[in-house]
Amino acid sequence: MSLIQYINSGFEDLLCEKTSSMIIPNVLPKSDCVAICEKIFSNSKTTSSPGIPSTIGTSLSSHIYEKSKYFSNSKMTNSLIQNLFSDLFSPITKMHDVISHISGKQIFTASENGMSYSDCVIRIHKDGDSVHLHRDNSNFEMPDYDVSQCKNQLSAILYLQTPQIGGELTLFDKKWCKEDECMREPEFGYRSNVVAVATKSSIVPVAGTMVLLNPKFYHKIESVLGTKHRVSVGFFFAEDSRNNLCAWA
Repeated sequence: MSLIQYINSGFEDLLCEKTSSMIIPNVLPKSDCVAICEKIFSNSKTTSSPGIPSTIGTSLSSHIYEKSKYFSNSKMTNSLIQNLFSDLFSPITKMHDVISHISGKQIFTASENGMSYSDCVIRIHKDGDSVHLHRDNSNFEMPDYDVSQCKNQLSAILYLQTPQIGGELTLFDKKWCKEDECMREPEFGYRSNVVAVATKSSIVPVAGTMVLLNPKFYHKIESVLGTKHRVSVGFFFAEDSRNNLCAWA
């Protein structure tokens, strides 16, 4: 099997929920990752989103019941991020190019009634930060948004900086089902016993590596330790009614 056939097979396994993740190394050279992080750290306009203290960009999960606010914030933060990468090669463009090549489909940021969804979210995990056990499913969580009608939702994460210690993405071989809602935590995520008997694996956040994730599988981010932050850029994508890929954050 050639490398292209191997990659294509891995992508199909993700769509069919046979596997939870796919690792694509060397999407960006380390020098580009360093330059991008320098730009990110010079930007002071960070906010918080569910489970993550420091982010740049707008998250749909923070605006489930605030549709107009989501789109107004997306317009603002999309402009901010575009300006942030104005003199660099945008990592979002590179991620789109790789996904388009693997899938054989065009990918673009989703829009609704002439309003653009959020392009991405940049996440900065500092010393002591982690993300609780959770899953992502816009079909179930976001019924008021058009992207809830898309199928085969996946997640794309590009690592831009590797922390000193920790920050691994831990994946569990268990998909979410409605019966699990009784295990839901009031603020964010699920109780750990929902994956008590599931096998797990870990992905180290290596700068320049992109991970494609089927977010219906439970996952979490382990604690980051040390002064070097874990930095990533990510978005969701899925198949729209025209069989293209639309992306959003």
